[in-house]
Amino acid sequence: MTSIVRKIFEKVAQRQEIPLRVTFADGSSYQNRDGEPEIAIVLKSKRAERRIALFGYVGFFEAYFEGEIDILGERAISKLMRMAYTNNYEYTANPLISLRRRRLERKLDNHDYDRTKANLRAHHGLPYEFFRAFLGETCLYAEGYWTENTKTLDEAQLNRCRYICRKLQLRPGDRLVEVGSAWGYMSILAAEEFGAQVVNYGLVPEQNAVMQQRVHEKGLADRVKVIERDHRELSREPDTYDRYVSIGVYEHAGKNREQDWIESIATALKPGGIGVLSAATYMQKYSTEYLTIKYIFPGGNIPSLPHTLELMDRYGLHVVDVEDLTDHYQRTAEEWLTNFETNWPEIEQVDPAMFTERFRRIWDFYLSGIVEGFRPGGGNLTLHHITFEKGKGHYPKTRDFLYTQT
Repeated sequence: MTSIVRKIFEKVAQRQEIPLRVTFADGSSYQNRDGEPEIAIVLKSKRAERRIALFGYVGFFEAYFEGEIDILGERAISKLMRMAYTNNYEYTANPLISLRRRRLERKLDNHDYDRTKANLRAHHGLPYEFFRAFLGETCLYAEGYWTENTKTLDEAQLNRCRYICRKLQLRPGDRLVEVGSAWGYMSILAAEEFGAQVVNYGLVPEQNAVMQQRVHEKGLADRVKVIERDHRELSREPDTYDRYVSIGVYEHAGKNREQDWIESIATALKPGGIGVLSAATYMQKYSTEYLTIKYIFPGGNIPSLPHTLELMDRYGLHVVDVEDLTDHYQRTAEEWLTNFETNWPEIEQVDPAMFTERFRRIWDFYLSGIVEGFRPGGGNLTLHHITFEKGKGHYPKTRDFLYTQT
């Protein structure tokens, strides 16, 4: 078994510049090059080796989550992922992983309100104090917008909210619907700075409660309404809203359920209405990564950008801009990972029974995966703002208005 596992590590690491050492359960070791290793991996049991031999990277990381493997070194997980990407390591070739993924996709499919809500709460329902510890005071869980003079994560997030409001051509009195509460910052800013009348669709009670409190503290209860509804219920409000926005939640529509999402937008927007959809995307249709849906985002799926644009065209949403902000998301994720590492002692104290070493390892893997997934030459993840209108000819012909302020 050790010889099989050794070959797996050799395949990933032998041509890499980063020194890596693996110590196997029998005490033997492998090192890809001379020098002090930047990454030290300790396989603590034969069971860990069997998991790697059977399930490849999935077995490796699940054994790491359970404490059967230690991964040592500064940003060691990020470096391991970078090694795998640069070596074109095939993540989905194992038929056992494919079978497990398909079963999990069927089990967690967002087929109805209750399942969708349970999936969202599994992630976004974690304590607000936890998210604030690594997302910052704005507690915005998506890309920042890093202008030349932007210094902090909170500044980048404020920039992004204002940037999207300008893309929306948001005016006082406009009826705006936001899907996904994300603790309220975007909806509150749209009402407070741009004068919108906002309805927020949020399925996560824990997030909605924080948003309600923020709205109350700002004195905006007459301009921001928080309701617990699934995005598909927008189809019950035909021609109701002047503007639409969702940021980082389209990925929760679920596999093969993007059509429901786009159709509901097309129904709810008034003719001439404008929307912005911000989402992580792939150029092609890929299966959801197994570890992601099992441990991080049950029911989630990274959508295909071309497929999304085709759906918008099918339902009468005319796309006027598609802007790539991948670099902005990658830098934002770097900030999250740094905050998570720095503030882990504080996070532990929020709820020691919840925020265990196992939890830390899973989220270190997840946040490192975002950083490396968006990195050039990494996992082919992209981040796009899709700006669209219902019908044609309503959006400005030039984009000067976007850059008159930062």
